[in-house]
Amino acid sequence: MASTDSPSSAGTRQPDPTIQQQTPDGPPAPRPVVVAIAGGSATGKSTLARALADVLADLQPVILGQDRYFRDFAEYTPEEREKVRTANSSNALHWTAFHDALEALCAGRSIVEPAPGTRPHQRGDPPRVVGPAGLVLVEGLFALWDERCRALADLRLYTEVDDDERVLRRVHRDITERGATLEGVISWYRRDVKPNYPIYTAATRRYADLIVPTDRINEVAIRALADAIRAIAVRKHVPGYFA
Repeated sequence: MASTDSPSSAGTRQPDPTIQQQTPDGPPAPRPVVVAIAGGSATGKSTLARALADVLADLQPVILGQDRYFRDFAEYTPEEREKVRTANSSNALHWTAFHDALEALCAGRSIVEPAPGTRPHQRGDPPRVVGPAGLVLVEGLFALWDERCRALADLRLYTEVDDDERVLRRVHRDITERGATLEGVISWYRRDVKPNYPIYTAATRRYADLIVPTDRINEVAIRALADAIRAIAVRKHVPGYFA
């Protein structure tokens, strides 16, 4: 099996939380504010990230979605691929590509998505430039499981809804938005989601600075989080933001 550079692997290099953009004349510029958003599938991670990006547009935010770094498993035959394919365990991500993107954004550089070796690249999604940014919103199932992401994050969030609601949302989304059948959704949930969610996502709740209830559109939480992020930006003297 090809290596995915899992952050739990022995010998992986650790992140440098002080990564900074180098400037030609003078000291390094402060790195962007980094917010890590984890939570179970269909708990509203992407919705929260987009809401924060909207209200914090002056920080030139970018959303780094871990879904865009799912491996393509191209090294396997179609028969083998169906057996090893996962989206809910740590082996799902192309960790090298994800970490390269995260650290580039933290250093004040732009990145190009999709990265080779990922599902979006395999299906031919057109390339797009992301960043540079004053605010990096990292969202995904493994945003708090990944030690390097946690080390770089200024604020760690965990989205949470009732388990029954989470499952119902997922079933509805996969059928209405992704064209899955009910039988397929149930089979995938039993095979990949149920055994992995407690290990790689739910267990990381303890790393969160704040738990964000997402059973409804939570405008109060969004405003409070935006204020907290602005305070971090001021403290770090993020370029382009002065208040």
